[in-house]
Amino acid sequence: MSDLQVLVIGAGRAGRVHARNFASGVAGARLAGVADPSPEARASAQDELDCLVLDNPEEAVADDAFDAVVIASPTPTHAALAVAALDAGKHVLSEKPLASTLDEAERIRDAAKRSSTVFMMGFMRRFDRGFARAAQLVAEGKIGEPLMVRSTTRGPGLPPSWAWDVTKSGGLVAEVNSHDIDSVRWVTGQEFSTVYAVGRAAKRPDLAVEFPGFVDLVTIQAQLDGGGLAHIDGACPAGYAYDARIEVYGSEGVVFAGSPVDGPVIVRDGEARADSVRSWSVLFAEAYRAEDSMFATFCLEGGQATPGIEDGFRALEAVMAINRSLREGEVVSLEPS
Repeated sequence: MSDLQVLVIGAGRAGRVHARNFASGVAGARLAGVADPSPEARASAQDELDCLVLDNPEEAVADDAFDAVVIASPTPTHAALAVAALDAGKHVLSEKPLASTLDEAERIRDAAKRSSTVFMMGFMRRFDRGFARAAQLVAEGKIGEPLMVRSTTRGPGLPPSWAWDVTKSGGLVAEVNSHDIDSVRWVTGQEFSTVYAVGRAAKRPDLAVEFPGFVDLVTIQAQLDGGGLAHIDGACPAGYAYDARIEVYGSEGVVFAGSPVDGPVIVRDGEARADSVRSWSVLFAEAYRAEDSMFATFCLEGGQATPGIEDGFRALEAVMAINRSLREGEVVSLEPS
């Protein structure tokens, strides 16, 4: 069996992580090309990876030279690229969020249903050892019935500028808290029933003037359809670290995963000191490799990809409900699945 020929679309931060993995560390797969409309991004990728670079992602996804496509481009491009790739018979791994709108997400879901190829969502926390172990302990009943979940994501810097327009990207909730939304669904096995969110542009009020609806600080309260409660918070730029944590409180105990601390803690002269996590790409480097390896396995051996299209769709539904709650200041109900 020949290696899976992988095209990575987007040579930015997430795209470069995937490209490095397929260039060096994924059994059964190899990086066959990178596509990005930016000349600077293409030049940088070619210098680092010494691979084929293409300037037209829409054309590249239909090229017979590629078996699989990793979509790591800006969110507004996801729908067109995913549909084109699936219709061209390519396997697809898509970074979150699935799309900019639910209509776009529906188009991707329809394309995935009519395709015989793999569609997998890039929720890499499912492949992190700490988060995965926490989910396993909950599934095994080690803390009893999961009653309440707290999930946090705070980034040291802002997302890219294209993510500041909520109408095009979903804003902070989509670009940052999609991982929290998926984690809540994953560890509890429950869907979001109602959400209530408050937020504001605490550190960058200037961006809220230019992009109405922009927030860099958000807190979300949710009821789940199995009776659980959830709290999610997000902040960018947080400055102090990249901070991704989850706590699951159950009827018989509690489990924690994640930390803003990188490496050992040193205690001396009455003070505790440790290095902070400075980047999601460092914190989840192993998880990304495991995610890319699992994608290659699904493509080569078959099976239902997890997380899949429905996980992406459900997360986006929650994003849209949360953003509506932010706009209207009301509790928003989600339709039962």
